[in-house]
Amino acid sequence: MDAIDQQILRLLMLDGRLSNSKLAKAIGLSESATLERVRRLEASGVIQGYTVRVEPWQVGLNLELFMTFTLKDQHPREIARFEAIIQDMDEVLTCAQTLGHADFLAHIAVKDIQGLSAFINQKLLPLGCIERMESMTVLNIMKRAHPPLSALHINQ
Repeated sequence: MDAIDQQILRLLMLDGRLSNSKLAKAIGLSESATLERVRRLEASGVIQGYTVRVEPWQVGLNLELFMTFTLKDQHPREIARFEAIIQDMDEVLTCAQTLGHADFLAHIAVKDIQGLSAFINQKLLPLGCIERMESMTVLNIMKRAHPPLSALHINQ
């Protein structure tokens, strides 16, 4: 990946709806050369898709929290099972395997405390593989971001 690819990524991360024409003008390449580079970044998996960012509270998900999970069994089979199941839970915004006192850390968004109760009692506990759960309720999100633009080493 060269400096032009990094510049393309930076601009698309700031505005994923940027037209190819405007993108080409901003980086100083022809539209066809720009489109070729974008398609190459997509094909290689660097660009994994285009999405709309939504604030959870604006769509009725008024309770956000971070939950840690410690599994009863750390066998790779159980870890893979948990990871596969968590993928299909809409309440889970992100989930990461971690080192430390818990095996996983998840960012959860639900409508309210009743939604959290239903999520825990109807989806998590029936899995039977969780030894311990802890949660921390979010009072305020100071920053929501995509991967850091600074990682692209381009002067702003």
